[in-house]
Amino acid sequence: MSTRPDFNEYWVATRNYQSRNGRKPDLFLIHTQESNGNADSLARWLQGPVNASYHYSVSEDYNDHGVTVCDLVDTDYASWSVLSANNRSINLVFAGSKASWSRAEWLKQSKAIDVAAFLAVQDCKKYGIPIKVLAPPYSSPPPGISDHAYVTKFLKDGTHTDVGPNFPWDYFTECVNKHVGVTKPVEPKPDKPVEKDKLTLVWEQLVGPEGRGWPQLGGKTLVDAVAELLGKH
Repeated sequence: MSTRPDFNEYWVATRNYQSRNGRKPDLFLIHTQESNGNADSLARWLQGPVNASYHYSVSEDYNDHGVTVCDLVDTDYASWSVLSANNRSINLVFAGSKASWSRAEWLKQSKAIDVAAFLAVQDCKKYGIPIKVLAPPYSSPPPGISDHAYVTKFLKDGTHTDVGPNFPWDYFTECVNKHVGVTKPVEPKPDKPVEKDKLTLVWEQLVGPEGRGWPQLGGKTLVDAVAELLGKH
């Protein structure tokens, strides 16, 4: 069962959104901010007259590692995040993040990544989106969970490359699976065959399996069968 990660969530609503025009979302997409800041400061900036918005801004404090989630746009509406894919997507931005980050820098926000995975799973369940991570090299069509670069490279719209080449998709996928209740099945290991010493092998050849003789020889041991063949009982 999924356990809700610890995070603080509140509304910082923006008017930068639009109707989905009847389109049901089939993508949950993650983004970088490409600037400094946190979930609250970014959300308040996005309340202004800018041509951008997201459904969620998320960040992890570098000191106490508390995670903050700001809700900007109701997921029933489209945020202004991914050009022609706005109406079909739910969008989350990691505040203060950059596409140039190393894997180590991303993992300093590991709790925020876990929260993002939790939100993705909850919204996928809400809207009936199959819970499938569409990680690079982006070989699968929607529906699923991916990033802004997926829109650029797979849907062929725009030039953005976030969340960048070093995002820890393996860790994110583990978090998604955890929150959806999926665990990797443990494959039972086959029993290791017992190796027999040479003396045991010779003895079995003489007396047959378990000392009961050989069925091929009428239940006789090899010695008895040879003796009978030679007429030397």
